[in-house]
Amino acid sequence: MGILDKINDSLDWRKVKVLGGDIPTGEWDFNGGMMTPDPESGRSDVVSLMGEIQKLEIQTEESVRDVAKTLGFTLAGGILLGTIVGGPIGAAVGFLAAGKRKEVCVLCVMKDGRKFLATVDQRIYQQMLGLSMMGEDH
Repeated sequence: MGILDKINDSLDWRKVKVLGGDIPTGEWDFNGGMMTPDPESGRSDVVSLMGEIQKLEIQTEESVRDVAKTLGFTLAGGILLGTIVGGPIGAAVGFLAAGKRKEVCVLCVMKDGRKFLATVDQRIYQQMLGLSMMGEDH
């Protein structure tokens, strides 16, 4: 994958990057309340978020540490280190995006007990927040 493809992928706001938890890690496509795995992954599972989100929280560096302990994975170090080391790279991508994109790290707890930590575009977070307010009959 060339550098332009990587930049285009990073600018695609419909991507959900699952970092850990009960959903397989990796890139997912978000479309209308459904998450489908990136076609290159070879997986065919689908995660429906419509009426299935119990709780959705934006994670800070401190809360990521707590979530890492709770979920039992060692992601906090990578996330914290990535924010320090990735600063110049993030700044370059931010410059290319002209400030139009903001990513957030969220903890999503599903009504069936599954939970996952993911980075999403702010627009996806807003849509997920709306989905969390939907009743089960929708």
